[in-house]
Amino acid sequence: MHKLSVILGLVFLSFVKAKLFYIEVKYPLLGKESPPGSPWPMPHFINGTSDRVLFLRKKNFQIKINLEVECDIITENVKHYRNVIFPPKIYNPQRKRLRELKYLNVLRINIAQSDKCPGYPDSGMNESYNLTVSSLEAVINSESVWGALRGLETFSQLTYFDNQQRLAINDSTVLIDKPRFVYRGLLVDTARHFIPVPILKKQIDAMAYHKLNVLHWHIVDDQSFPFELKKYPNVTEKGKYTDAHVYSQVDVKGIIEHARLRGIRVIPEFDTPGHVESFGRAFPEFITVCWKDGKPYQPIFGVQGAAEIINPTNENVYPVLRDILAEFRDLFPDEYIHLGNDEVYYECWKSNPDIANWMEKMNFSDYHHLQAYYSSKLLKIVQDLGKKSTVWQDVYDNGVDLQKGTQIQIWKDSSILPDHGTWSDYLNKVTSDGYAAILSSPWYINFISYGYQEWYKFYTVEPFANFTGNEEQAKLLIGGEAAIWSEYVDGGNLDSRLWPRLSAIAERLWSPAHVNDPEDAKFRLDEQRCRLLRRGIVAAPVLNGYCGNYEYGMAKSNIFDPVFNYGWPVVH
Repeated sequence: MHKLSVILGLVFLSFVKAKLFYIEVKYPLLGKESPPGSPWPMPHFINGTSDRVLFLRKKNFQIKINLEVECDIITENVKHYRNVIFPPKIYNPQRKRLRELKYLNVLRINIAQSDKCPGYPDSGMNESYNLTVSSLEAVINSESVWGALRGLETFSQLTYFDNQQRLAINDSTVLIDKPRFVYRGLLVDTARHFIPVPILKKQIDAMAYHKLNVLHWHIVDDQSFPFELKKYPNVTEKGKYTDAHVYSQVDVKGIIEHARLRGIRVIPEFDTPGHVESFGRAFPEFITVCWKDGKPYQPIFGVQGAAEIINPTNENVYPVLRDILAEFRDLFPDEYIHLGNDEVYYECWKSNPDIANWMEKMNFSDYHHLQAYYSSKLLKIVQDLGKKSTVWQDVYDNGVDLQKGTQIQIWKDSSILPDHGTWSDYLNKVTSDGYAAILSSPWYINFISYGYQEWYKFYTVEPFANFTGNEEQAKLLIGGEAAIWSEYVDGGNLDSRLWPRLSAIAERLWSPAHVNDPEDAKFRLDEQRCRLLRRGIVAAPVLNGYCGNYEYGMAKSNIFDPVFNYGWPVVH
């Protein structure tokens, strides 16, 4: 399976590469060092049969595609990957061609569906590809454009710089690749701290470098409503932090388009009935008034606010929610909208006498029934709008009868909430009831602890550990999603909070299950971290060591180079 590491070891000493060092002399590094040009995530199959090295020159190197139609996805990525493969400042275009060296001059991309340029990536897209490198040419074969993009990323990772700073690639490499899971996502929270558009676009690039394919955009929450609503501009006006902290619909379209070109879906989340304080500033009549000792608007801090959570008994709220979801429907082309429905705490509902009277008239004996009433209405709205729903597991846990097409995102675990079950227990229950599941519980990367071992924790998660279902139920685990909640994250530290910690999760979701040794993986992960630096991403270190003279603040750093940035910083 990994014969490549053995073959390439023959030429390893001739090349300068990133270097990891131990924590202390008494704690030596375990595992095998990876050869230069080792990809991340690890492909399904990779093999090398030669110790020969080929070199690349930007002037002569061509990418040829067999498409019979114009395709902006391919055009944009060919342009982008020329900068990735030949990074500014680091690659020297003045180097002379030498007769004694062998050069790779052509990367040929053959797409079986050569008469199609897809519009928007979807849950059924084919991301598989094959890649071969020989002395004549490199070839990517794929069924679809999306597979070609994943192959182009892998090809870029096979290249590396030798000790004379010549761009090299190993000859006679054969690679067959496909994803383990179809859903490989990242949740980004832009409500607690606003993340500027140029920073979000860089994260989309970084996601593509790891073959992630879903951006779950948790765009609004209690703290702010930074989304431009056309029908209800007062919600934005009263819910935003400032004018500078709003995503216009033009901004949103730009982010969706950038993600489309990278083969990444964008799924928006409008979280209700909780997490709506910013929404309620424009519609206070829709928010439940909390009572205590016979008096309204009485906070019990740690239990309830003075007013919080949507009041499901107010029928006037549903047309407004429908209008907002219709704007989401019109703006976001993905087949799914995330409806949230997590952390619906009942204390405020229980305190409100009007809700108690309403429930008595409806013969509702439990507040789960009230949540089910609300959630069922919202799910029907989304269905009528022609979309499908994703929800946090709370709705399922509380007994709401969900449509079978609904995706359930599992976030609870005893490690996060001690009085709850394990995520594997929840996964077994959800899939046994026939629902598609997205696993997030073990991958809340907003939690920070000191030490490089933290990524080990994410890497060593096996989604099917303790799984008790049959083969059909196993298919219902469609993938996983890391979450970066932004209480302590903004545009200034998002890079280093995500990468390379998220890199570990990306490999778990793409690569075969047997690729799971963190001691070997850390060397490849360090090389991936250095790649990210070369591509303008401020990825945090894996361990002690160095990458090269392109690290942050050094002469050849690409962190602020315009080819890897999107209008910020402004270069004069």
